Amino acid sequence: MSKLDEKKKKKREALFTAAFHLFNTKGIRQTSISDIANEADVAKGTFYLYFKDKFDLRDKLIAAKASQVLMQATNEVGIDLDHLNMYPLEDAIVQIVDVILDRMSREPDLLRFITKNLSWGAFHHIAIEDDSVEDMNFYEGYHMMIDSSGRKFDNPDLMLFMIVELVGGCCYQVILHEKPVTLEDLKPRLYDAIRDIIANQEIK
Repeated sequence: MSKLDEKKKKKREALFTAAFHLFNTKGIRQTSISDIANEADVAKGTFYLYFKDKFDLRDKLIAAKASQVLMQATNEVGIDLDHLNMYPLEDAIVQIVDVILDRMSREPDLLRFITKNLSWGAFHHIAIEDDSVEDMNFYEGYHMMIDSSGRKFDNPDLMLFMIVELVGGCCYQVILHEKPVTLEDLKPRLYDAIRDIIANQEIK
């Protein structure tokens, strides 16, 4: 990577970091582009080299955060995406979700940001078409898991949507408020539900 590319990457990351902090403390509506640029220590005009507006930044930030969380969880549990047929897809996904939930319980700001702002349409669009993220993204990693499993599913995108919505919907209140149960009480039932979703989508 050239020095110019490194500088561009650092500025983009600085804008991401500033926006994540401000969106969590002030809220997206109350945060201006000037606020983000000032916190990132870049000129306001620099912002528009990377993003159309603050909502474009929000959507790309969500996609980047989600991708980062997934890939870090995948690495942590030692899953080789190229050789997933060595163990059941259900086990891999449950292990990844388990690591993600433990991280979310340690980082409630990350949980609040993703859960409150995640739009499936925006995430899906960016995951497929945003080529500004150099690392493997959430969507690519998921489809590598599907392909490497050697199994066929009726609608992999629908299966991912259902799992993401199930985990996000169930765990927000549980992690933040331990209602109606604790996270450890929820996990076995949640993981059974994930396994059921995968089983029902598989083409036998």
